[in-house]
Amino acid sequence: MRGLPGHGTVEIRIANVDGSGDHLLAALPMIPIPLYGAAWSPDGKTIVAPTRPMAKGKRWMLNAINVADGQIRELYAGWEGVGRPAWMPGGDSLVVPMQPANQELQTPSGTQLWVMSFPGGETRRLTNDLADYGRNVDVTRDGQTLAAVERRMASHIWVLPRGETARAKQITSGETPDTGVSPAPGGKLLIRSGSGNMQLMNADGSQRTPFRPDFLSGYSLSSCGDKYVVFDSSKEGVSQLWRTDADGSNPVKLAENVAWSDCSPDGKWVVYRLKDGLYRIAIEGGLAKEVALMAHGGGPAGISPDGGWIAYGYQELEPVPQGKMAIVPAGGGAAKYTFSMLPDTMHWSPDGKGVQYLRTTKGAMNIWEQRLTGGEPRPITSFTSGLIFDFSWTRDGKQLLLAKGEDTRDVVLISNFH
Repeated sequence: MRGLPGHGTVEIRIANVDGSGDHLLAALPMIPIPLYGAAWSPDGKTIVAPTRPMAKGKRWMLNAINVADGQIRELYAGWEGVGRPAWMPGGDSLVVPMQPANQELQTPSGTQLWVMSFPGGETRRLTNDLADYGRNVDVTRDGQTLAAVERRMASHIWVLPRGETARAKQITSGETPDTGVSPAPGGKLLIRSGSGNMQLMNADGSQRTPFRPDFLSGYSLSSCGDKYVVFDSSKEGVSQLWRTDADGSNPVKLAENVAWSDCSPDGKWVVYRLKDGLYRIAIEGGLAKEVALMAHGGGPAGISPDGGWIAYGYQELEPVPQGKMAIVPAGGGAAKYTFSMLPDTMHWSPDGKGVQYLRTTKGAMNIWEQRLTGGEPRPITSFTSGLIFDFSWTRDGKQLLLAKGEDTRDVVLISNFH
């Protein structure tokens, strides 16, 4: 599978073991997400490949491709996220990793294993537990044992006064991982937990209450001054940008097909990323204004503390493919600064003179900062172990908020599953 993000397409290609004879078998429409891989049937006549089409209302699909002529048939379609399947030796069924989805919200949770018949596409559930079995499985040649990688995540919210690691304090606990954190209006914190549930709580972790339980957050959530909160959530098969009042009431949709967003410090406008670029829109809604074009996808975006600049990540394909980060005027225009990095999570430093991101060194993840004036990045935190899933600063720059924990993976073998 070869992804072509600029074209919204994934190609299914075949080549000889030595790389010769590379040729296109089929092309499928797909949004730019990780490619989990195709699987060739035991008789060599069929290749199945999971995709998610780039169209409103479209679901995850498992496509069956005829090797002889490249004809494509829909084997399965649903809101469940589909991983790379493994064929059973007889070729009459597959083991498929799938993320069970809330049918109303169309948002997936932990991956479970299913058995799918071929060529009918009927499914039956193989596992039914709290584990997450990942997106890749394999089956022994005799079909008696399958292997998967079980993932377990533990993450809680931490507060670091002035960003000082030595003063870090954990303020939440529990089995459900807290994977996102942002300051909320009124001195509260807005967190993302589990598969995207949003909750409000006090700055000390007390009085945790649901925030819009009918929405699940994906990439971003942030406060807009003292009046609003903005976040992205999947509805109707697409990621949408929503605004609510500080208490979660009066939801208003601002945009569709978004990934990553941030609200201006004065609470008057929001920047968000689409497939082809960076846009800003008034908090009341209306027409969006283009800030920058990104022909080949990108990463997160963030607004400087003074509201004058926007930092965003993007992919540069030529002359050498590499991730980049650019700093552009908030009103649009040419980039003033460009750096060779594409962070997964990014926020401005409280003084507005640098951009902070996550980086792993010596087995531990910490927050690092790239100053706009250049030079080598410098560490902001100094943890010696663990991962950081998200971070943000309170608006006054006095507290660094972390979603921090561990992410472990164990190989598991399952037998007698027929």
